[in-house]
Amino acid sequence: MKGLRAAVAVGLLLGACACSGPSEGPGSADGAVAVSIGAASGSEPTAAAGAGLTLPEKVRQTILQTAKEKGTAPAGDAFTVLRFSNGYGPELIWQAERTGDVCSASDGVVARGCVPLAEIAKRPTPGVGTFIGASLFEGNWSVMLMSNGEVVDHLSCQGRDFPVQAGFSVPLDGVDHTVYTVAIPRNLQGEYKVAVRRGSQSAEERLDLNMDQVDPPAQC
Repeated sequence: MKGLRAAVAVGLLLGACACSGPSEGPGSADGAVAVSIGAASGSEPTAAAGAGLTLPEKVRQTILQTAKEKGTAPAGDAFTVLRFSNGYGPELIWQAERTGDVCSASDGVVARGCVPLAEIAKRPTPGVGTFIGASLFEGNWSVMLMSNGEVVDHLSCQGRDFPVQAGFSVPLDGVDHTVYTVAIPRNLQGEYKVAVRRGSQSAEERLDLNMDQVDPPAQC
């Protein structure tokens, strides 16, 4: 069996690191796909692992039909593809034309959920936190993050760096809220930190993955 897929919702909705700054208001959406270089070591993920993965058209149509039934379909029936360096997915992400919510779905979870713009606007800015959910795939957690008013370079734990891939951005009142994907080993314990850039300044913040209730925990 190729890998283990497990959708995880516990503790992973809209977590954020403790950063200070103003909040934002509603706005429009703009998506883009970016690929970064992965860290290769044993079973650790590499960027090439998920680079060419696509969803079958039948799955895409099922996700689209489900979104239409829920009133959360994207404008022009267009999705943005989120890829993970460990080969999981891909996920589809979009902004609902009618409600403005940011939604996500995949082959395994055709209606993972939507996050209202009002909730995104409440996220600490500048700051980084988990977004929507995570999935377990071939020994790695496939995690979505959202940065608010800053650019994420990578995650780190115990001196090991894990690359991120930027995939989708929602600007609200001049602040970009960007969704990233990252894959981290299932059993790696320690304090996770995120390296970010705020304009010309670099910073490092502790990242609470909110996965202490997952067995085994991804963070001590």
